[in-house]
This record gives sequence, structure tokens and C-alpha cells, in this order.
Amino acid sequence: MFKRKCLSAILLCFVLLVSACSQGKETTTETKGDSGVKTTKLTFSEPARILSVAPLYVAIEQGYFEDEGIEAKIASGGGGAQVIASILSGEAQFAVSGPRSMFTPLDKGEDLVAIQSLNSALTYQITLSKQYQDKKKISKDSSLKERIAALDGATIGTNLVGDSGDVYTRYLMKLHGVDPNSLETVKLAGDGPKIGGMQEGIVDGGIASPPMGLQAASKDVGDVIINTMEEPMYANMVWEVVFADKKFLEENHETSLKVVRAIGKGMEFTRDNPREAAESITSYFEGIDVDILEQSLVGLKDTFKGYGEMNQEAWDNAQDPLIEYGDISGVKTKQDTTEDVIWTNSYIEEAFKK
Repeated sequence: MFKRKCLSAILLCFVLLVSACSQGKETTTETKGDSGVKTTKLTFSEPARILSVAPLYVAIEQGYFEDEGIEAKIASGGGGAQVIASILSGEAQFAVSGPRSMFTPLDKGEDLVAIQSLNSALTYQITLSKQYQDKKKISKDSSLKERIAALDGATIGTNLVGDSGDVYTRYLMKLHGVDPNSLETVKLAGDGPKIGGMQEGIVDGGIASPPMGLQAASKDVGDVIINTMEEPMYANMVWEVVFADKKFLEENHETSLKVVRAIGKGMEFTRDNPREAAESITSYFEGIDVDILEQSLVGLKDTFKGYGEMNQEAWDNAQDPLIEYGDISGVKTKQDTTEDVIWTNSYIEEAFKK
């Protein structure tokens, strides 16, 4: 009996000691590399391979994560639903996706916080086929009002009917007095099917972020007729945000600062060195000419602003169209967009403080 009591006491002390030692420590997985230096392994979940997310890829390829002691892995594909599933299950620690991915789980009580926006504007482009341009008697040199009016009655390919490209295009039409119900969208996931659909006359155009438009132009199939950031509302908008579970961020504060710093440096490099950035990420976009990648990054340059700072108006501009078309977006509850509720600049400010 005495020995059992002693053994129990020893085990209790051991448990308490381990518990005390673990308090306040970060919860990310750490391993020692060949050099013996501790490395934190992190997984970033993205809905698909998107050039708007280039600063993340560049940060990996330029060694900015490695400099911070982070081994970064990307889980790509499955859309916004898969992104959220990965975060909530703990399979991924950070998500990089459009803000729409955050709103539905927030409505269900999940505590997610965005700490950086890779783009300060909506990056979608609307490409129209040569035949449709002739039919509507418009070109990329027509006025914005004329180009948006040309969407009346158009059949447009998008990754998924009711996706963000669909919603933001309809809202753009409504802003300019064009009946959004006249637009028909067709599911054509990926750039190739959209371009092929234009070639075959199945669709009149496609909605996508770069480089789809330039690829269509290089094949003489169509032209980028509308850059959505031409619309003032969309020119100030959070897009492709970095977010995570609030508790994870709080328990892994230093790691989160390192993530923001690495991606911020990736944004800076991509903005200042589009050719080198394009060359470094060609493996992420197999089959796409490096010149097209470079031209696309030049076109996106103004969206890679600062280190990814955000503002309330930019969040409102992202949320309002989704609420307006809640029946197709699934976003029906308006979130509080005040700073430090569902988004914060505090990690950027701390990571890049002078």
C-alpha cells in the first residue's frame, strides 16, 4: 500500500511538472533539421492554385519562411469549403482564401481572424471572346460603362455557379444599371476549359483572376475586357486573406508574426521584382509561359500594397455583395467589420515595427 501511494505521488508530481513546463509554449510542430536548428512545420490551405496568392509562393521560393525557421507546406484544391475543413480539423494552421471563406463559419460561431490580405483590390478579370466583342461592338478601349453593359445577356464561364466570381460580377452589373439576372453563368472550372469554351462558342467569356485573360489573348481567343478593380468599390477590397483560428493565433503568437513577416517580404519582392518573382514560381503554374506570368504580376502590382494591411471599408466592400446575393453566396449574416473583431493589423504592425 505504501509503495502504491509513493508511486501515485511520484506520477502526480511528474504530470504537474510536465503541465507546468508546457504552459505558455507554442503548439506548432517543431523538428530539428540537419543543422540542428529547430524548424516549425506549418500547412497553408488554399482553395486552388491562384496567381493572386503569388506572394505566398514567392516567400517560400525566396527562402523568407526558411529565414524565419518555418517549413511551409501548401495544401491546394477543393475550394473554400475544403479550406475551412482543413483549418477546423487542424490539418492546416493557416488559410489563404477570399474573405467569403471566412463568413459562413463565422456565422456558425467559429472564431476566425484575418491577419493579412495579399491583395488590396479584387483581382478578377472578365475576358470576352472575339466573336462576342464583335457582336456587342465593344473592345477593351470602350468606356467602362459600355463594357459592363455588354454583359447584358452574356453566358460566362466561372469555376462554380454562384461562386465569388459570379456574385461580384452580378453586383458590378447592378452598380452600373445592368440587369444582373440577364447574366447566365456556366461551370467551367480552370482556365483551360474557359478558354476552350470561348473557342467552341459554348460561352461568351470567362471570369477568373490572372493569368487566364492573357492566355486567352495569346491564343487570339479573347481579350480582358473588364478588370474588376476599375470599379472604385472593388479597388479597395480585401482579397486572398491570411486567416486562422483565433485561439491558435494567440497560442502561437511568435509563429504568427513570422508568417506575416515572411509573406510581407514576399509581397514586397513580387511588387518590386515581377520578372524574378515569375521565374521563381513557374513550377506552381506548369504550362504557362513565364512572360505571361510576369505580365500578370505587373498587372497585379498595385494590389500587392504594403505588407498586407487592411481597413474596414475594404472589408465592407468584400462583404456587401455577398450579403446582397446571399441566396447564391450562402452569406446571410452581416459580420462586424470593426478592426480587431474578425480582422486585425496588429500582427503586421508588430512584425514590421521600426
